[in-house]
Amino acid sequence: MAAKIIAVANMKGGVGKTSTVAMLAEALAATDNARVLVIDVDAQANASLVLAGDATLSELIENKRTIDGFLDDYYLGEKKLELADCIQRGVSDVSQGAEPLNVSLLPSSPELRLLEREIMVALTGKGLGLNAVISRLARLMENQLDKLSRRFDYIIIDCAPGISAITEAALRIADLVIVPTIPDFLSTAGLQAFCNSVWKGTRYGKGVAKEGVIPRVLITRKRETREHHRYANEMYNERYKSEPSFKLFKTQIPERTRIAEALGRTGSEPTFTNKWGPEVLPVLEALAKETKEAVHGG
Repeated sequence: MAAKIIAVANMKGGVGKTSTVAMLAEALAATDNARVLVIDVDAQANASLVLAGDATLSELIENKRTIDGFLDDYYLGEKKLELADCIQRGVSDVSQGAEPLNVSLLPSSPELRLLEREIMVALTGKGLGLNAVISRLARLMENQLDKLSRRFDYIIIDCAPGISAITEAALRIADLVIVPTIPDFLSTAGLQAFCNSVWKGTRYGKGVAKEGVIPRVLITRKRETREHHRYANEMYNERYKSEPSFKLFKTQIPERTRIAEALGRTGSEPTFTNKWGPEVLPVLEALAKETKEAVHGG
C-alpha cells in the first residue's frame, strides 16, 4: 500500500505545528509499528531539530542532505540527487517494545528560505507564472515521493507558517491537511479564511488541496480556561454549518509542561511510554487513531 501524505500547516506561527508533527510521527510509529517519514519544509527547521538533535542535524546540513540540498541540486545544480539520498533513516532515539521507532527524516535548514526565492527567480525568468512554478514543485514532490511510497506508511510534511510556494505544493499532494490551532482569539481569527483558501480558494485563485480533502483542525495547547472553552466550542459548532470550512478533531492536545520537556529531550533514548508519561500518552494514542481514520477515509 502506498504511503499516505499528511501536511501540517497553518497561516499563523506559534500554534503547536512542529510539536504536532513530532508527536504524531512518534505516535503513529509506536501504535502499530508504522513506518513514518517526516519532511521538514520550514526554514526554521524546528521539526528537524526535535527529531534529529543538534549534532545530527548539523551534520546533515553540512552534507547537504536536506530538502533545500535536493531542491538546489534539482533546479540550480546538476540533478545528481534523488530525494531518497537526503533521507536520514532511524532518526528517532525513542523505542517501543525494545525496538527503535521507525521514524525517518528529510530535514530542512535556514537556507531553504533563500533557496525558494532563487528557484522562483530562475523559473519565472523562463517565462513561468507563479501557478506554473507551484505546479512544477508539486509534480516534483509527487514523483519523488511515489518512488518512496512503499517504503513508508505515512509521510508527514511540516509546512512553514503562511503559504509559500513549497507549502502550497505540499498541500496539493496531501491526502490529509491538519491545521493545529490554539483556541484563542488571535489564533482563530483567520482560521476560516485559511481553511477556505486551502479547500475552496478565493477570488484570486482556486483552492490548493486535493479534491475532497477538507482541512481538519486540531486544537492544541488547550488550557482549562473560559476563553479556551469558548473558542473550542465555536470551532465545534462549525460542523453545523451548511458548508463547514473545516472538520474538527475530537482529540485535543492540552497545554502541558511534559510535552515541552519531551520535545526537548534528545540523546536520552527513552521508551515511548516513559518519554510522554501517563498523562500525555492517551492523548497521543487517540491522535494517532483519529488520524489513521481520517487519512483512510473515516
